[in-house]
Amino acid sequence: MNHYYPSILRWSRGALAALLVLLTSCAPPKYDPPEPGEGRTVVLWISIDGVRPDYLTRTDLPFFDMLAEAGAASSGLAPVFPSLTFPNHVSQATGVTVDKHGVPLNSFYDSERDREFFYPGFPDLLQAEPIWTTAQRQDRRVAVYDWVLSHRQEGDRAASYFGDRFDADLKDRERLQIVLDAWRRDRDAQPLQLLMGYMMTPDVVGHEFGPDAPEIEDAMRKMNEHLSWFTRQALRIFNRRMDPEHDELYLIVTSDHGMSAVHTAVNPRDLTGITQDEDREDTIFLMTSGNIAHVFLNNIEDDTEREARKAQILDSAKAHDFADVYTRDTLPERWGYAHPTRVGDIVVQLHTGYTFSRRVRGLTATPEEAGAALGMHGYDVETNPDMNGIALFWRYPDPLGGIELGPTHSLQMHATIAKLLDIEPAEGARTDAIELE
Repeated sequence: MNHYYPSILRWSRGALAALLVLLTSCAPPKYDPPEPGEGRTVVLWISIDGVRPDYLTRTDLPFFDMLAEAGAASSGLAPVFPSLTFPNHVSQATGVTVDKHGVPLNSFYDSERDREFFYPGFPDLLQAEPIWTTAQRQDRRVAVYDWVLSHRQEGDRAASYFGDRFDADLKDRERLQIVLDAWRRDRDAQPLQLLMGYMMTPDVVGHEFGPDAPEIEDAMRKMNEHLSWFTRQALRIFNRRMDPEHDELYLIVTSDHGMSAVHTAVNPRDLTGITQDEDREDTIFLMTSGNIAHVFLNNIEDDTEREARKAQILDSAKAHDFADVYTRDTLPERWGYAHPTRVGDIVVQLHTGYTFSRRVRGLTATPEEAGAALGMHGYDVETNPDMNGIALFWRYPDPLGGIELGPTHSLQMHATIAKLLDIEPAEGARTDAIELE
């Protein structure tokens, strides 16, 4: 690098002064100071998809260790049912179960609209208020990127910053960079106080290789590196733009669910006895995500015919001892799952180790034969503890001190963020925040 020094030394004092002015003008200004005697909280909430608690102990992860040792940690963040990405991100953001927020699967059908939604991104499908709206309408500015159903927000309660669409080709570090860039470029006098980001690699790797594969350790080491880098950058911005003598920053790292190994792939049509013509012609809507299947019969107009077909499908599905089968009105109440238009007339839950795949020829095959996932989630956490996720809380400049939180629940996250931001949770949201002190 020494060969660069002579050219710098030849610069005039005037040129160096001009450079200094330019750099100063590009640096983000300090936010307006708080009211005398008051401090403000900035919350950085990063969701890492598909991290099971044991992933944190299987390899050397010094940054994750630091978060737990200096912060507060739960190795049992229970998901809502089903333990899928879309339902749980929405439940964490809204503090309510599926029957209230209306996102039952990663892709779902709405019988009222007679329309399928495949990995939807836009917030008009939400039937409960997410934390980015709750915060923004209570004068806490928000930047949210790549959270489920957070894109293309509209109206006067929209977040200050949000994404246009989900780009699956972005790398996790690039997703974090977008959050940092929004914070750096913000020129409002009032601070951003909630910044939300997302990483997805552990989930992708868990599906492809299974949760016990060595590739998981490689993925987690990358997460450790990315989060360490992200936090260093965030602290620089916080120290430059906020007042560390009075303000504080929380870094929160959560996962939406865990992961289980798959040993059997199941053809949903063969399990339910639904013919290819019924499925193809939309006489019957069959939607699956992971180990969950929904069967909608609303397009069968004749009541007698519909009830007869319903009985046939129930009998077909119940004949298999690796599946639990329900009608909408017999779903377990504790699931909070019986949404009237987006949950099927019939719901099938496969047991641990089984997953749906339309690639299967016949009823069942190994995942390798079907080209199906080797890892899956969606199972009931009450019967499969591997569905638990993680929750880590770290505070700057005053550390929390290494608190073991014990079991926590995804439905508590909305209220926890609201408490940190000193705002009221949304109407209908669960109100018992996770106690961090």
